[in-house]
Amino acid sequence: MYDAIIVGGGHNGLVTANYLAREGLKVAVFERREIVGGASVTEELWPGIKVSTGAYVLSLLRPKIIEDLQLKKFGLKVYTKDPGLFVPFENGKKLYIWSDIKKTQKEIEKFSKNDAKNYEKWVKFWDPLYDLADLLMLSPPVNLSNIDELLSLLKSVKIDEDAALSIARTFVTDGKSLLSEFFESDEVISALIEDAVVGTYASPSMPGTAYVLAHHVIGEVNGIKGAWGYVEGGMGGVTQALKKSAESVGVDIFESSPVDEILVEKGEVKGVKLSSGKVIESKIVVSNADPKTTFLKLLKNAEVDDELIRRIRSLKTTGVSFKIVGYSEELPDFGNGKSLSPEHIASELIMPSTEYIEKAYLDAKVLGYSREPWLSINIQSSVDPTAAPPGKFSISIFGQYFPYNEKLDEIKEKIAKITFDKIREFAPNFKLVKYEVLTPLDIERRFGIWGGNIFHLDMTPDQLYVFRPTIGLSNYSTPIKGLYLCGSGTHPGGGVTGAPGYNAAMKILSDLKKRK
Repeated sequence: MYDAIIVGGGHNGLVTANYLAREGLKVAVFERREIVGGASVTEELWPGIKVSTGAYVLSLLRPKIIEDLQLKKFGLKVYTKDPGLFVPFENGKKLYIWSDIKKTQKEIEKFSKNDAKNYEKWVKFWDPLYDLADLLMLSPPVNLSNIDELLSLLKSVKIDEDAALSIARTFVTDGKSLLSEFFESDEVISALIEDAVVGTYASPSMPGTAYVLAHHVIGEVNGIKGAWGYVEGGMGGVTQALKKSAESVGVDIFESSPVDEILVEKGEVKGVKLSSGKVIESKIVVSNADPKTTFLKLLKNAEVDDELIRRIRSLKTTGVSFKIVGYSEELPDFGNGKSLSPEHIASELIMPSTEYIEKAYLDAKVLGYSREPWLSINIQSSVDPTAAPPGKFSISIFGQYFPYNEKLDEIKEKIAKITFDKIREFAPNFKLVKYEVLTPLDIERRFGIWGGNIFHLDMTPDQLYVFRPTIGLSNYSTPIKGLYLCGSGTHPGGGVTGAPGYNAAMKILSDLKKRK
């Protein structure tokens, strides 16, 4: 018998397991796949070629978690992605976004001198949010009806009222409008707008996308605010470090051990039943699965309030993101040749205008897919020698919009052709020797995420903060005694942050303390 069982060995589940074990609990993690990590994994699909089949770059993992769990000691190493972004345009111009503000301003001057001046204001606009980041992410949502508690939260970081209102506004406005307050050049806006729509079935002009943008700019890598990086060995480097950290404090981790059912009697958790039929007892079960999988698949014989089930069923979970992972034998030539250049380190964005992104979204709504998707190309081996042998380059392509549906298997080669043809408009020599296409349907199958939604749930205003995953479940506990949630379907949402896992662990430890 265990003190706590974690269903699913994704990064958040491993974070929860780590913190519980450090407080003396006997903890077990049961992972359905042959490798832990959830959607933060590295897979060697071809000899010597390591690809991140899910998440592909790192920024949002909270520094406190890295330090508390000694992840660097257990092998976590991150290469800063600098330049962070490279965007080629149809008129032949190119834009690089660097960590260095002045360097980026020189780039932006090619498009607008006013925008170059305003870029520093844009960066500083987010400073109050950086100050609030850990407080907002590493604590449960504050009850919005409790004004005193909200004011106390703001005062604790000495944030002024105007800054607080500006941040609050990002929850409801759209990414394009927010960027347009700072920049006049559509090229500059296009280069910075990916964060507003990534993983989201929305166009950049839809309300709420400014929050998605905000969510993605408050990270850091190697002490550089807002930077992103490549994890050595792929994104599995994060979860393998978490696994080693957990095992060092006594956590038992069982791979290839899918949980078939969370066992409940008289409103209380009793343990789990594996697909093998084996029953493992525990008074605490923490689900790293998404909310729909937890409530609609794993709670097979539990009595759950009909109103709660109705709300769970109505959650927006349609995945729209696809990935193509593979390798090439030469670097793409975007005009600077095939030798390693700054653009090969950056995320190479194919999103030449805001109208282009809007059209991709409208296509998806009308036709069921984007005839010209926006794309992010990332070449892990440009900085990480472990990702591919000499002469080969490990490549990940992320794109949108291909909404989840049962017929996606029929158009996988069409997706590949559309993607490669679009990239070749900017880099004519682009060619993958081998590749695999992952649609939202594949993401659902491979990682067990309902609808193939990379954030577990859409990150729209009605599914954020106290509304995530839904009313009554925002504090990581459930109406079933001993059952908790720790996945990305809880606050603060998607991405490799570790925050849901941390917050769930703190809630469990607090509840245990109250019972004593």
